[in-house]
Amino acid sequence: MAQGKRVAVEERPVVKKKRHILRNLVLVLMMLSGLYSIAIFSNIPFIEKWRTIYIETAMGTMTHQWLATAFIPKSIIEKAMDQRFSVEDEQNGLSTGKWSISLPSDNPCRPWSKLQKHFYTLYEEIDEESFAAYLSENGESLDDDGYLVIDRSARDQSGTSIKTKQGDKVLAIDTRNGIVIVQRKAGDYVARLAIVRDPAQVSVGLAPEYGSVGSTVQNISEAHGAVLGINASGFYDPDGHGNGAAAYGLMISNGEKLSDTVGSNYKMLGFNKKNVLNIGRYEDTGFFRDAVEFKPILVLDGKQMVEGSAGWGIQPRSALGQSKSGAVLMLIVDGRAPGYSIGATMGELAEIMLDYDAEQAINLDGGSSSVMYFRGKVISKPSAANKSDGRRLPNAFLVAAR
Repeated sequence: MAQGKRVAVEERPVVKKKRHILRNLVLVLMMLSGLYSIAIFSNIPFIEKWRTIYIETAMGTMTHQWLATAFIPKSIIEKAMDQRFSVEDEQNGLSTGKWSISLPSDNPCRPWSKLQKHFYTLYEEIDEESFAAYLSENGESLDDDGYLVIDRSARDQSGTSIKTKQGDKVLAIDTRNGIVIVQRKAGDYVARLAIVRDPAQVSVGLAPEYGSVGSTVQNISEAHGAVLGINASGFYDPDGHGNGAAAYGLMISNGEKLSDTVGSNYKMLGFNKKNVLNIGRYEDTGFFRDAVEFKPILVLDGKQMVEGSAGWGIQPRSALGQSKSGAVLMLIVDGRAPGYSIGATMGELAEIMLDYDAEQAINLDGGSSSVMYFRGKVISKPSAANKSDGRRLPNAFLVAAR
Protein backbone atom coordinates (compact mmCIF):
# COMPACT_ATOMS: atom_id res chain seq x y z
CA MET A 1 0.00 0.00 0.00
CA ALA A 2 2.80 2.40 0.95
CA GLN A 3 4.54 1.69 -2.34
CA GLY A 4 1.32 2.40 -4.25
CA LYS A 5 0.95 5.76 -2.51
CA ARG A 6 4.50 6.74 -3.45
CA VAL A 7 3.79 6.05 -7.13
CA ALA A 8 0.66 8.22 -7.00
CA VAL A 9 2.61 11.10 -5.45
CA GLU A 10 5.30 10.83 -8.16
CA GLU A 11 2.75 10.94 -11.01
CA ARG A 12 1.05 14.16 -9.99
CA PRO A 13 3.83 16.54 -11.24
CA VAL A 14 3.89 14.66 -14.57
CA VAL A 15 0.13 15.12 -15.00
CA LYS A 16 0.45 18.79 -14.11
CA LYS A 17 3.26 19.23 -16.61
CA LYS A 18 1.21 17.62 -19.40
CA ARG A 19 -1.75 19.82 -18.60
CA HIS A 20 0.51 22.88 -18.61
CA ILE A 21 1.90 21.95 -22.05
CA LEU A 22 -1.58 21.27 -23.38
CA ARG A 23 -2.86 24.60 -22.05
CA ASN A 24 0.06 26.47 -23.65
CA LEU A 25 -0.51 24.65 -26.91
CA VAL A 26 -4.17 25.62 -26.92
CA LEU A 27 -3.24 29.25 -26.19
CA VAL A 28 -0.72 29.27 -29.03
CA LEU A 29 -3.26 27.79 -31.43
CA MET A 30 -5.84 30.35 -30.34
CA MET A 31 -3.35 33.17 -30.88
CA LEU A 32 -2.40 31.84 -34.31
CA SER A 33 -6.05 31.48 -35.21
CA GLY A 34 -6.66 35.05 -34.12
CA LEU A 35 -3.69 36.35 -36.09
CA TYR A 36 -4.82 34.38 -39.16
CA SER A 37 -8.33 35.85 -38.88
CA ILE A 38 -6.94 39.36 -38.59
CA ALA A 39 -4.52 38.90 -41.49
CA ILE A 40 -7.08 37.31 -43.80
CA PHE A 41 -10.36 39.00 -42.92
CA SER A 42 -9.51 42.35 -41.31
CA ASN A 43 -10.66 45.58 -42.95
CA ILE A 44 -7.98 47.66 -41.22
CA PRO A 45 -6.54 49.70 -44.15
CA PHE A 46 -2.86 48.87 -43.48
CA ILE A 47 -3.53 45.13 -43.20
CA GLU A 48 -5.93 45.10 -46.13
CA LYS A 49 -3.38 46.91 -48.33
CA TRP A 50 -0.53 44.48 -47.67
CA ARG A 51 -2.81 41.43 -47.79
CA THR A 52 -3.95 42.55 -51.23
CA ILE A 53 -0.40 43.16 -52.43
CA TYR A 54 0.67 39.75 -51.10
CA ILE A 55 -2.15 38.02 -52.98
CA GLU A 56 -1.52 40.02 -56.17
CA THR A 57 2.19 39.24 -56.05
CA ALA A 58 1.68 35.49 -55.52
CA MET A 59 -1.07 35.25 -58.15
CA GLY A 60 1.07 37.21 -60.59
CA THR A 61 3.63 34.40 -60.77
CA MET A 62 3.49 31.23 -62.83
CA THR A 63 4.82 28.84 -60.19
CA HIS A 64 4.10 30.36 -56.77
CA GLN A 65 0.35 30.96 -56.78
CA TRP A 66 0.11 28.30 -54.06
CA LEU A 67 1.53 30.86 -51.63
CA ALA A 68 -1.92 32.44 -51.77
CA THR A 69 -4.23 29.56 -52.69
CA ALA A 70 -2.90 27.19 -50.01
CA PHE A 71 -4.37 29.10 -47.07
CA ILE A 72 -6.39 32.08 -48.30
CA PRO A 73 -10.06 31.54 -49.18
CA LYS A 74 -10.96 31.82 -52.85
CA SER A 75 -13.42 34.64 -52.16
CA ILE A 76 -10.66 36.77 -50.56
CA ILE A 77 -8.32 36.09 -53.50
CA GLU A 78 -11.00 37.04 -56.02
CA LYS A 79 -11.74 40.26 -54.15
CA ALA A 80 -8.05 41.18 -54.12
CA MET A 81 -7.73 40.50 -57.85
CA ASP A 82 -10.82 42.55 -58.74
CA GLN A 83 -8.70 45.67 -59.13
CA ARG A 84 -6.64 44.02 -61.85
CA PHE A 85 -9.73 42.94 -63.78
CA SER A 86 -11.15 46.44 -63.35
CA VAL A 87 -8.01 48.05 -64.79
CA GLU A 88 -8.01 45.64 -67.73
CA ASP A 89 -11.67 46.41 -68.43
CA GLU A 90 -10.98 50.15 -68.27
CA GLN A 91 -8.12 49.77 -70.75
CA ASN A 92 -10.14 47.78 -73.28
CA GLY A 93 -10.41 49.69 -76.52
CA LEU A 94 -7.76 52.26 -75.56
CA SER A 95 -4.97 53.21 -77.96
CA THR A 96 -2.53 56.04 -78.40
CA GLY A 97 -4.04 59.11 -80.01
CA LYS A 98 -2.58 60.74 -83.09
CA TRP A 99 0.76 61.99 -81.90
CA SER A 100 4.22 62.69 -83.27
CA ILE A 101 7.71 63.13 -81.91
CA SER A 102 9.98 66.15 -82.31
CA LEU A 103 13.57 65.01 -82.58
CA PRO A 104 16.19 67.62 -81.61
CA SER A 105 17.58 69.59 -84.53
CA ASP A 106 21.15 69.02 -83.32
CA ASN A 107 22.69 65.55 -83.41
CA PRO A 108 23.18 64.21 -79.83
CA CYS A 109 25.64 61.58 -81.07
CA ARG A 110 28.76 63.57 -81.88
CA PRO A 111 32.37 63.70 -80.69
CA TRP A 112 32.71 65.67 -77.47
CA SER A 113 34.54 68.59 -79.10
CA LYS A 114 31.43 69.26 -81.23
CA LEU A 115 28.81 68.26 -78.65
CA GLN A 116 30.14 69.98 -75.54
CA LYS A 117 28.49 73.37 -76.10
CA HIS A 118 25.08 71.77 -76.73
CA PHE A 119 25.30 68.95 -74.20
CA TYR A 120 22.86 70.29 -71.59
CA THR A 121 20.29 71.10 -74.26
CA LEU A 122 20.45 67.67 -75.88
CA TYR A 123 20.83 65.70 -72.64
CA GLU A 124 18.37 67.81 -70.70
CA GLU A 125 17.90 65.40 -67.78
CA ILE A 126 21.53 65.85 -66.66
CA ASP A 127 22.10 68.10 -63.65
CA GLU A 128 24.71 70.68 -64.71
CA GLU A 129 26.38 71.22 -61.34
CA SER A 130 27.02 67.55 -60.56
CA PHE A 131 28.16 66.83 -64.13
CA ALA A 132 30.65 69.71 -64.11
CA ALA A 133 31.95 68.59 -60.71
CA TYR A 134 32.41 65.03 -61.97
CA LEU A 135 34.40 66.15 -65.03
CA SER A 136 36.50 68.45 -62.86
CA GLU A 137 37.40 65.58 -60.57
CA ASN A 138 37.70 62.75 -63.10
CA GLY A 139 38.47 64.45 -66.40
CA GLU A 140 36.83 63.84 -69.75
CA SER A 141 36.50 60.13 -70.53
CA LEU A 142 36.80 60.01 -74.31
CA ASP A 143 36.96 56.96 -76.56
CA ASP A 144 39.38 56.59 -79.48
CA ASP A 145 37.10 58.66 -81.73
CA GLY A 146 36.60 61.47 -79.24
CA TYR A 147 33.12 60.57 -77.96
CA LEU A 148 32.40 61.09 -74.27
CA VAL A 149 31.77 57.66 -72.77
CA ILE A 150 31.36 57.38 -69.01
CA ASP A 151 30.41 53.87 -67.92
CA ARG A 152 30.10 52.96 -64.24
CA SER A 153 27.09 50.71 -64.76
CA ALA A 154 28.55 47.30 -63.90
CA ARG A 155 26.97 45.47 -60.97
CA ASP A 156 30.19 45.72 -58.96
CA GLN A 157 30.40 49.48 -59.53
CA SER A 158 28.54 52.18 -57.64
CA GLY A 159 27.77 54.51 -60.52
CA THR A 160 28.90 58.11 -60.75
CA SER A 161 28.41 61.24 -58.64
CA ILE A 162 26.44 62.76 -61.53
CA LYS A 163 22.74 63.29 -60.84
CA THR A 164 19.73 63.88 -63.03
CA LYS A 165 17.43 66.83 -62.49
CA GLN A 166 15.00 64.25 -61.09
CA GLY A 167 17.56 63.41 -58.38
CA ASP A 168 18.61 59.97 -59.64
CA LYS A 169 22.17 58.65 -59.93
CA VAL A 170 23.72 58.48 -63.40
CA LEU A 171 25.38 55.14 -64.15
CA ALA A 172 26.48 55.81 -67.72
CA ILE A 173 26.62 58.45 -70.46
CA ASP A 174 27.43 57.22 -73.97
CA THR A 175 27.42 60.09 -76.47
CA ARG A 176 28.46 57.81 -79.34
CA ASN A 177 25.12 56.03 -79.05
CA GLY A 178 23.09 58.79 -77.43
CA ILE A 179 22.38 56.81 -74.24
CA VAL A 180 22.10 57.81 -70.59
CA ILE A 181 21.46 55.16 -67.92
CA VAL A 182 20.21 56.22 -64.50
CA GLN A 183 19.53 54.34 -61.29
CA ARG A 184 16.63 55.08 -58.99
CA LYS A 185 16.49 53.75 -55.45
CA ALA A 186 13.14 54.45 -53.86
CA GLY A 187 11.18 52.61 -51.21
CA ASP A 188 11.88 48.91 -51.63
CA TYR A 189 13.07 48.87 -55.24
CA VAL A 190 16.14 49.54 -57.37
CA ALA A 191 15.45 50.55 -60.98
CA ARG A 192 17.60 51.23 -64.03
CA LEU A 193 16.32 53.46 -66.79
CA ALA A 194 18.04 53.74 -70.16
CA ILE A 195 17.22 56.92 -72.09
CA VAL A 196 17.92 56.39 -75.80
CA ARG A 197 17.99 59.60 -77.85
CA ASP A 198 17.38 58.14 -81.33
CA PRO A 199 14.29 55.87 -81.60
CA ALA A 200 15.47 54.64 -85.01
CA GLN A 201 18.14 52.66 -83.16
CA VAL A 202 15.53 50.65 -81.21
CA SER A 203 14.14 47.43 -82.65
CA VAL A 204 12.99 43.91 -81.74
CA GLY A 205 15.77 41.36 -82.17
CA LEU A 206 15.18 37.59 -82.24
CA ALA A 207 17.04 34.89 -80.36
CA PRO A 208 19.53 33.24 -82.76
CA GLU A 209 17.57 29.95 -82.68
CA TYR A 210 14.11 31.49 -82.47
CA GLY A 211 11.41 28.85 -82.77
CA SER A 212 13.61 26.14 -81.25
CA VAL A 213 15.12 27.65 -78.14
CA GLY A 214 15.46 31.11 -76.66
CA SER A 215 18.61 32.90 -75.61
CA THR A 216 19.72 35.36 -72.92
CA VAL A 217 19.38 39.08 -73.55
CA GLN A 218 23.15 39.35 -73.65
CA ASN A 219 23.44 36.69 -76.36
CA ILE A 220 20.60 38.22 -78.36
CA SER A 221 22.18 41.68 -78.06
CA GLU A 222 25.62 40.49 -79.12
CA ALA A 223 24.22 38.42 -82.00
CA HIS A 224 22.64 41.60 -83.41
CA GLY A 225 25.53 43.93 -82.61
CA ALA A 226 23.46 45.91 -80.11
CA VAL A 227 24.94 48.16 -77.45
CA LEU A 228 21.93 47.83 -75.12
CA GLY A 229 19.03 45.43 -74.68
CA ILE A 230 16.13 44.53 -72.41
CA ASN A 231 13.65 41.65 -72.49
CA ALA A 232 10.55 42.10 -74.68
CA SER A 233 7.86 39.44 -75.28
CA GLY A 234 6.34 36.95 -72.92
CA PHE A 235 6.46 33.29 -73.92
CA TYR A 236 4.92 29.92 -73.15
CA ASP A 237 6.33 29.03 -69.73
CA PRO A 238 4.85 25.83 -68.21
CA ASP A 239 5.66 25.64 -64.49
CA GLY A 240 8.32 28.30 -64.98
CA HIS A 241 10.49 25.96 -67.07
CA GLY A 242 9.83 27.25 -70.60
CA ASN A 243 12.85 27.54 -72.91
CA GLY A 244 11.81 30.86 -74.47
CA ALA A 245 11.53 29.34 -77.95
CA ALA A 246 8.80 31.60 -79.30
CA ALA A 247 7.01 34.81 -78.35
CA TYR A 248 3.51 34.82 -76.90
CA GLY A 249 1.36 37.15 -78.95
CA LEU A 250 2.19 39.58 -81.71
CA MET A 251 5.80 39.85 -82.80
CA ILE A 252 7.06 41.92 -85.69
CA SER A 253 10.77 42.36 -86.34
CA ASN A 254 12.06 44.67 -89.06
CA GLY A 255 8.65 44.65 -90.74
CA GLU A 256 8.29 40.86 -90.73
CA LYS A 257 5.38 39.42 -88.73
CA LEU A 258 6.51 36.23 -87.01
CA SER A 259 3.48 35.63 -84.78
CA ASP A 260 -0.03 37.03 -84.54
CA THR A 261 -1.90 38.71 -81.73
CA VAL A 262 -3.44 36.75 -78.86
CA GLY A 263 -6.07 39.44 -78.36
CA SER A 264 -7.92 39.41 -75.05
CA ASN A 265 -6.68 42.23 -72.78
CA TYR A 266 -3.18 42.28 -74.26
CA LYS A 267 -1.99 45.43 -76.01
CA MET A 268 0.13 45.71 -79.11
CA LEU A 269 3.13 47.97 -78.64
CA GLY A 270 5.74 48.95 -81.13
CA PHE A 271 7.32 51.51 -83.40
CA ASN A 272 5.91 52.54 -86.74
CA LYS A 273 8.06 53.44 -89.73
CA LYS A 274 8.38 56.99 -88.39
CA ASN A 275 9.86 55.60 -85.15
CA VAL A 276 6.81 56.57 -83.08
CA LEU A 277 5.64 54.24 -80.29
CA ASN A 278 2.04 53.09 -80.66
CA ILE A 279 0.07 51.17 -78.02
CA GLY A 280 -3.37 49.59 -78.31
CA ARG A 281 -5.46 47.14 -80.35
CA TYR A 282 -5.21 47.40 -84.14
CA GLU A 283 -6.91 45.37 -86.86
CA ASP A 284 -4.16 46.24 -89.33
CA THR A 285 -0.65 45.77 -87.98
CA GLY A 286 1.10 46.57 -91.24
CA PHE A 287 2.18 50.00 -90.02
CA PHE A 288 4.50 48.51 -87.36
CA ARG A 289 8.18 48.03 -88.15
CA ASP A 290 8.88 46.37 -84.78
CA ALA A 291 6.27 45.30 -82.23
CA VAL A 292 5.33 42.85 -79.47
CA GLU A 293 2.34 42.45 -77.16
CA PHE A 294 1.83 42.79 -73.40
CA LYS A 295 -0.09 44.70 -70.69
CA PRO A 296 -1.09 46.90 -68.92
CA ILE A 297 -0.72 50.41 -70.31
CA LEU A 298 1.19 52.64 -67.87
CA VAL A 299 0.97 56.02 -69.59
CA LEU A 300 -1.28 56.96 -72.50
CA ASP A 301 -1.02 60.34 -74.22
CA GLY A 302 0.75 61.74 -71.17
CA LYS A 303 -1.81 60.47 -68.65
CA GLN A 304 -1.04 57.95 -65.90
CA MET A 305 -3.23 54.87 -66.44
CA VAL A 306 -2.46 52.81 -63.31
CA GLU A 307 -1.95 53.65 -59.67
CA GLY A 308 -0.60 51.58 -56.79
CA SER A 309 -0.36 47.84 -57.28
CA ALA A 310 -3.37 47.87 -59.64
CA GLY A 311 -3.85 44.14 -59.17
CA TRP A 312 -0.33 43.10 -60.19
CA GLY A 313 1.39 43.20 -56.80
CA ILE A 314 5.12 43.83 -56.41
CA GLN A 315 7.48 42.12 -58.85
CA PRO A 316 10.66 42.59 -60.87
CA ARG A 317 9.53 44.70 -63.83
CA SER A 318 10.32 45.76 -67.38
CA ALA A 319 8.70 48.59 -69.32
CA LEU A 320 9.04 50.60 -72.51
CA GLY A 321 8.07 54.21 -73.16
CA GLN A 322 8.71 57.24 -75.36
CA SER A 323 8.78 60.99 -74.76
CA LYS A 324 7.66 63.76 -77.12
CA SER A 325 11.33 64.42 -77.90
CA GLY A 326 11.46 60.91 -79.37
CA ALA A 327 13.67 59.49 -76.61
CA VAL A 328 12.91 55.84 -75.87
CA LEU A 329 12.71 54.91 -72.19
CA MET A 330 13.78 51.35 -71.37
CA LEU A 331 13.13 50.48 -67.74
CA ILE A 332 14.13 47.51 -65.57
CA VAL A 333 13.35 47.05 -61.85
CA ASP A 334 15.22 44.36 -59.93
CA GLY A 335 13.22 42.27 -57.48
CA ARG A 336 12.73 39.24 -55.24
CA ALA A 337 15.83 40.19 -53.28
CA PRO A 338 14.84 41.34 -49.76
CA GLY A 339 17.27 43.85 -48.36
CA TYR A 340 18.20 45.00 -51.87
CA SER A 341 15.10 45.27 -54.06
CA ILE A 342 11.81 43.39 -53.78
CA GLY A 343 10.31 44.90 -56.94
CA ALA A 344 7.87 47.63 -57.92
CA THR A 345 4.17 48.16 -58.47
CA MET A 346 2.66 49.16 -61.80
CA GLY A 347 1.96 52.59 -60.35
CA GLU A 348 5.63 53.06 -59.48
CA LEU A 349 6.62 52.13 -63.04
CA ALA A 350 4.21 54.73 -64.40
CA GLU A 351 5.57 57.37 -62.02
CA ILE A 352 9.17 56.75 -63.13
CA MET A 353 8.11 57.02 -66.77
CA LEU A 354 6.27 60.28 -66.17
CA ASP A 355 9.22 61.70 -64.21
CA TYR A 356 11.23 61.31 -67.43
CA ASP A 357 8.52 62.85 -69.62
CA ALA A 358 6.99 59.71 -71.10
CA GLU A 359 4.08 60.43 -73.41
CA GLN A 360 3.38 56.71 -73.89
CA ALA A 361 4.53 53.73 -71.80
CA ILE A 362 3.57 50.11 -71.25
CA ASN A 363 4.56 47.23 -69.02
CA LEU A 364 6.49 44.31 -70.55
CA ASP A 365 7.01 40.75 -69.38
CA GLY A 366 8.63 40.93 -65.95
CA GLY A 367 9.50 38.63 -63.06
CA SER A 368 12.44 36.37 -63.77
CA SER A 369 12.53 37.64 -67.39
CA SER A 370 13.53 41.21 -66.45
CA VAL A 371 17.10 42.01 -67.44
CA MET A 372 19.18 44.86 -68.91
CA TYR A 373 22.39 44.49 -70.93
CA PHE A 374 24.80 47.32 -71.74
CA ARG A 375 28.21 47.40 -73.43
CA GLY A 376 29.19 43.77 -73.04
CA LYS A 377 27.61 42.97 -69.66
CA VAL A 378 24.35 42.44 -67.81
CA ILE A 379 23.97 45.44 -65.49
CA SER A 380 20.73 44.49 -63.71
CA LYS A 381 20.36 41.71 -61.14
CA PRO A 382 18.03 39.05 -62.60
CA SER A 383 15.79 37.11 -60.23
CA ALA A 384 16.00 34.03 -62.49
CA ALA A 385 17.83 30.86 -61.43
CA ASN A 386 20.71 32.11 -63.58
CA LYS A 387 21.57 35.21 -61.54
CA SER A 388 24.32 36.39 -63.88
CA ASP A 389 22.67 36.29 -67.31
CA GLY A 390 18.95 35.74 -66.71
CA ARG A 391 16.56 33.41 -68.54
CA ARG A 392 16.42 32.23 -72.12
CA LEU A 393 13.99 34.48 -73.97
CA PRO A 394 12.54 34.65 -77.50
CA ASN A 395 13.50 38.25 -78.23
CA ALA A 396 14.61 41.60 -76.84
CA PHE A 397 14.27 45.30 -77.43
CA LEU A 398 17.68 46.28 -78.76
CA VAL A 399 19.58 49.51 -79.34
CA ALA A 400 21.78 49.25 -82.42
CA ALA A 401 25.36 50.34 -81.88
CA ARG A 402 26.59 53.25 -83.96
